[in-house]
Amino acid sequence: MLYSASYFEPQNHHGLLVSISRSHPRSFQVDTKLPFLAPSQTLLDDWKHQQLTEAGYIDRYRQELQQAWPQVNSWLASLTPEGDCTLLCWEKAGEFCHRNLAMKVVRKHRPDCYGGRDISADLGLKCPNCQALIIPGIDQSYCPDCREWITTPI
Repeated sequence: MLYSASYFEPQNHHGLLVSISRSHPRSFQVDTKLPFLAPSQTLLDDWKHQQLTEAGYIDRYRQELQQAWPQVNSWLASLTPEGDCTLLCWEKAGEFCHRNLAMKVVRKHRPDCYGGRDISADLGLKCPNCQALIIPGIDQSYCPDCREWITTPI
């Protein structure tokens, strides 16, 4: 499955670590990079200098993905639901970020490979009712044994 997270939230890292940013922290080791999913330097500069709204950023990033579509499409075709990997960039969970836009593309074109955004990789979370392992989420988690949504422990 494919997940996304910040470099700085290792609890949300699953399997192979894949950089989709123009750079990554010096001390951080990634398994591979997908530069065609990284926003252009011009787009980043315009965003940092507040020359774009979120809607403007989204529009420009979509245009960049369209220009890189042969690479994006080839990568999407290569995905399999077996084996986990995490698309990584700088922004922490909840912040506006291009990785969320990239994950929308995955969810649209390869829903069978979509694992989620900023999902904890801690497999030790247990249901308080039956002690079964729960499927973690951001605000709520699911217990497959109880078949109930429960508040995610912090």
